[in-house]
Amino acid sequence: MENQKEVSRRAVLCGLAVLTLGLVPETAIAATGVKVLANGKVDVTLSRNPALRKVGGVVQFTDGAGQEIALVRTGKAANAYRALNLSCTHEGTTVTRSGGKWVCPNHRAEFAINGDVKIGPARANLVSVPVRVTKTKVTVG
Repeated sequence: MENQKEVSRRAVLCGLAVLTLGLVPETAIAATGVKVLANGKVDVTLSRNPALRKVGGVVQFTDGAGQEIALVRTGKAANAYRALNLSCTHEGTTVTRSGGKWVCPNHRAEFAINGDVKIGPARANLVSVPVRVTKTKVTVG
């Protein structure tokens, strides 16, 4: 190995940092002040979830049926929330947040933060769950 060059530890660490930059998923914030109701719906208390104060804010929780749900602030209006079932519409795997999008770990399908499909193999948007908004809470389901 005549032309082999010595690689420093720093070069290896910098290379690894560059490779992983942007690939580490940003997880949604776990919701607090969540109450699963007897009818299967879920109340999310707004004052206990500061992430929902800004557009694009997300909190995540498990509903009464065991489904992973994300509650997303989609606009500045008081009722601008959307709840998404986080099961990929391709094969049902739970998607994870990565920056400003949702990504399926199985086949890399991508969805916008509001659930709209952006890159296949998924062909349908994430399923929206009905919401009812008051000044103090969002009821999902």
